[in-house]
Amino acid sequence: METSKAYTPCGTFSILAISPDSRLMGVGVASGSTHVGDRVPHAKPGIGVIATQAYTNITYGTRGLELLAMGLPPQEALDSLSKEDPKKDLRQVAIMDFQKRKAVFTGANTPEYRAEIVMEDCIVIGNLLSKTEVVSSMVKQFESSSGNIALRIANALRAGVKSGGDRRGEKSAALMIVSMEKTEVEIRVDIHENPVEKLHRKLKLQL
Repeated sequence: METSKAYTPCGTFSILAISPDSRLMGVGVASGSTHVGDRVPHAKPGIGVIATQAYTNITYGTRGLELLAMGLPPQEALDSLSKEDPKKDLRQVAIMDFQKRKAVFTGANTPEYRAEIVMEDCIVIGNLLSKTEVVSSMVKQFESSSGNIALRIANALRAGVKSGGDRRGEKSAALMIVSMEKTEVEIRVDIHENPVEKLHRKLKLQL
């Protein structure tokens, strides 16, 4: 298990989602830490998406995608990685593949408030939140919307900010959308006073 970047604290809220036709998947994230796009979101065309946060161990993202590509379902991939991690109770991880298989883990020592919700087409996780309702507001926004999945994910992040977001406020955000063949969207806002709104503006310019 990689250790050089294993213990970077990253209070964050993230959403992993798949389109109704299962042709597109995405992961969106916002954080009170800077450069969240370096650590938390991971996506691979035709394979799946991962968010690894709290005291972030990026191996859950990089190696996790490798295990999915080898054919392991998300839960087996997550179990395998957790067994190699002596500080797994500091992690919060969500994994989803193009078959809509899912796995989620929130360690007992991740920063409060922490929460996770798993739905048919999305997973939302968060830690170091102003309140647990941040996660439920993101799910509600995503579930009640339709159309472009990138916009739906971006709007879910907006809902998370509006409902309280990271207890420190947000400094960075990122969004990745992949199809079976390629990366369709990749947007990062590494440091900004309102990163989710800047991400939303960048996305609108690409659509």
